[in-house]
Amino acid sequence: MELETVREKQLDAYLTKSSAQDDQKLRIPLKGQPERLQVYRVPIKYLIYNIRNGRFAAELLAKESQLKRKLDPGIPEDAKMIQKLLLELNQSQTDALKADLGDNGQLDPGVITRDGAVINGNRRMAILTALHDETHDPKFEYLRVARLPKDVDEKDLWRIEAGLQFAKEFRLDYSPINELLKLKEGRDSGFSSAEISKTLLGRFTSLDVDEKLEILKLIEGYLIFVNKPGQYHIVQEERDVEKFNSLRANVVNPLKKQGKKGTEIAELVTLAFLLINKTNLRHWDIRSLRKIAVENDAYSELLKNYDAKKPFTRTKDELEESFATAKEIVEAKEQQNRPERLIKKALSALRGVRSADSKLTGSAIKTLLSQLNAEVNRIMKAAKVR
Repeated sequence: MELETVREKQLDAYLTKSSAQDDQKLRIPLKGQPERLQVYRVPIKYLIYNIRNGRFAAELLAKESQLKRKLDPGIPEDAKMIQKLLLELNQSQTDALKADLGDNGQLDPGVITRDGAVINGNRRMAILTALHDETHDPKFEYLRVARLPKDVDEKDLWRIEAGLQFAKEFRLDYSPINELLKLKEGRDSGFSSAEISKTLLGRFTSLDVDEKLEILKLIEGYLIFVNKPGQYHIVQEERDVEKFNSLRANVVNPLKKQGKKGTEIAELVTLAFLLINKTNLRHWDIRSLRKIAVENDAYSELLKNYDAKKPFTRTKDELEESFATAKEIVEAKEQQNRPERLIKKALSALRGVRSADSKLTGSAIKTLLSQLNAEVNRIMKAAKVR
C-alpha cells in the first residue's frame, strides 16, 4: 500500500501543474453512466503497468509459472519483463503502432487508476518507453491519460477496460484464449452474461458469452488432464481454441440433445483430450466423434486398448489407427445401401497390402484374414456367386 500511496501523492502534486492538463476530455462509463474525464500528459515514471490487462493474460500466467512467482509492476525488473511481453504481442501490429507513435505521437488517450495503474494504454506505454530508450527524446517520457476517481470498484474497472479495449475493432485484437479469459474475468467480477454483452456493445450475445465460457471450461479441463493447469498459453493459437470450440458445438451439445448420458459424454471428452494431446487432430476431425459415439462398433474400436486410469499409455500410432478405423466403420454404415461402392473400397484397400510384408504372418493379421474370408463368403452367397 505504501508504494500506491507514494504514487498517488506524486500524481496529485504533478496534476496541479497547468502544463499537465490536456485540451481533451475522454468519455468513460462510470457506475453505469457516461462521464467526461480530463486528459493529462503524465510522466511514465509515475505510472505502472496493469497486470490484469486481458490482452496478455495467458502470456503473463505463463511467465509467472516459469518464474514460480507473481510479477509486481512496481518493481523495475518485473516492469521490464511486463514491457517485453507487451512488445511481443502481435509483432507486426506492434511494429506498426511503434512507427505511428514515433512519427505522430500518441493520439488516443489511455486511462489510469487514482494511483497510476494503466487500465487502458499499457501497450502504448511499453512502446513509448522503448522509443525513449532508443532515442532519449523527452517527448516519449509521457503518456496521455484520463484519471479515474477514487470510488471506482472492480466491476467498474472491468467494464472500463473491456469497453475501451475488447469492443473496439481498431485496437489490437485479443488472442482467442485471452478473449475467453477476459470474459471469465467479467463473470468472476459479478457480471451476468447479459451485462457482459451490453458492456461489449453487443459484440457477443449473452448466449455467446455462456457458450464461450463453456468452451473455456473444456480448455481448463484439458489443461488439468495434461497436468498443466492454468497454463493457457499452451492453447494460445486460434486453431488450438477452435478444437475445443468444435468439441463443444459439434460433439458435446448434440450428444446432450440426443440424450447421451453424462458419464458417456465425459468419457468421450477424455478421449478427445487424448487425441488432441497426442495426435495431429484438426478441429474438423473432432466432428467425427459425434457419429463415432453413437455407432457401437466404431466406439468400441476407438476404445480399443484404452485404460481410463492410464490413458497416456496409448501411443500416437495406436490412437491414430483406432480413430481412422472408427471413422471408416461409420462411413461404411452410412454407405450400407451402396454395396458396390463399399466393395470397390474394400478391394482398393486390399490391393494396397504388400504380399511380401512380414507383418502378414502375425496372429492379429491372421485373425483379421479369417474374419475377412467369412465376410466374403457371406456376400458371395448372398450374391449367388459360385
